[in-house]
Amino acid sequence: MKSGLGGRSAAIVGAWALAAAVAGCSGEAETPPAAAPSAGSGAATPMTGKEVREAIQDQILPAFEKTYAKRNAKARLEGNVVYLRMDGDASGDMAGWTDCRVVTQLIKPEQSAVLEFPNGKIDCTELLKKGQ
Repeated sequence: MKSGLGGRSAAIVGAWALAAAVAGCSGEAETPPAAAPSAGSGAATPMTGKEVREAIQDQILPAFEKTYAKRNAKARLEGNVVYLRMDGDASGDMAGWTDCRVVTQLIKPEQSAVLEFPNGKIDCTELLKKGQ
């Protein structure tokens, strides 16, 4: 059975979680230095926490599309709003709750998310405010 997250997407999400944990320890903490490279290994300089977060953001929209591929997802960024259009239902008390929780945890703090379904849109900021 194929996982919902592909290898690259899983790596991106894992790297994001690591970056979040590192950044949570201090304002702009750097990732721990890598072990000393062996002679001739050509190891790259370790990235800072900020560099890791920026690299992840470059791949987050394709990762959303791959994660929600079974729901025909298409992601786009307009200004500071991430739009995720996919199959599903915008009606009902819990519509979009889990998807909004996932998406808002992975986008930049200054960004917001909107889920677009065939029968309507869900503003994740508004939805998650109601649940608090």
